[in-house]
Amino acid sequence: MNDSSRSPADLNAEKINTEETKNNSALNVSSLEQVMNRHYPEQEYVVDGLIPEASITILSGTSRSYKTYTLLHLAVCVAQGKMLFEKFATQQTGVLVIDEESGERLLQKRLYQLGAPMELPVHFLSFSGFDISDKYIEQVLNICNEKGIKLIILDSLIRVHSGDENSAKDMSKVFKQFRQFTENGIAVLVTQHNRKQGTNAISTGDEMRGSSDIMAAIDSHIGVVRKNKWYLTFNQTKQRYDEELEPFEVKANVTPTTFEFEYLGKLKGSEDTTDIVQSSIIQLLTTYETLNQKQLIEKLAEMSVSINEHKLRELLRRWVSEGTLPPPYSGDGNTKLYHIGNPDE
Repeated sequence: MNDSSRSPADLNAEKINTEETKNNSALNVSSLEQVMNRHYPEQEYVVDGLIPEASITILSGTSRSYKTYTLLHLAVCVAQGKMLFEKFATQQTGVLVIDEESGERLLQKRLYQLGAPMELPVHFLSFSGFDISDKYIEQVLNICNEKGIKLIILDSLIRVHSGDENSAKDMSKVFKQFRQFTENGIAVLVTQHNRKQGTNAISTGDEMRGSSDIMAAIDSHIGVVRKNKWYLTFNQTKQRYDEELEPFEVKANVTPTTFEFEYLGKLKGSEDTTDIVQSSIIQLLTTYETLNQKQLIEKLAEMSVSINEHKLRELLRRWVSEGTLPPPYSGDGNTKLYHIGNPDE
């Protein structure tokens, strides 16, 4: 029986047994052969390409970037197994919205605007005082098990913990608690605010408020920027299980009684970003001979080429694998020094 066909109770029991084994015996080391011979099911998605199954995803943006409308629209689509933005396939499941931002009155108004059918398996805990403690997690897991919920939407991160968002230690503890949901086969989508409005047309993970450990702890990140009043740009800057999607645009068609999202396609010019970054890096390495990743980001910024750390790391790995760049030299510590090689090499 593979993990995808097992109940959350079975998965939780295995987790408890594993923890007991770890506590009562020496560390169990696996050989390379054992790791390579294990079968793992293919990664599934609650929302294709955007929200992996049993994962933690953050949707970040500034205030008034329609994050709550996006969350509610997503909940309605997933509960129906309907395409998100009429573009991204969803896996039908029950949804729990933990709301510590809006309140039921405002949620009701927005759900009416979105045309949400009343019979959908979408459930709400609004201003319930939820915090990311064992007591509340256990209660929510029971609700999810009882109602067949595989997606929890939480608005917002800052409302459910008392830690310091700029402390890597505090944020590590918070996201370790969130992992109790994913270990039970439940995906978590959390909103987070940006420090400031992005200076570019797209939002990056660097603009998200708080410690960099937040980005390290999650499986997927989606930034949203609102521009020209009704137009939104979504930018996926992290995707643990696949390559990030290209930035795309969505239009909000709004009347006093309706709110509809219209998918407009990839952000104009986004397809050329990789080529621009690649040619700029070749130019930099020709000039400076060797640069590490941090130095590359700094030099690219001086050339007005914007890229986040995660995306650059993925591109560098790909180019080395493809042979576009030679393997990097080893620098101090774990630093990798990238170069374009010498003719004699």
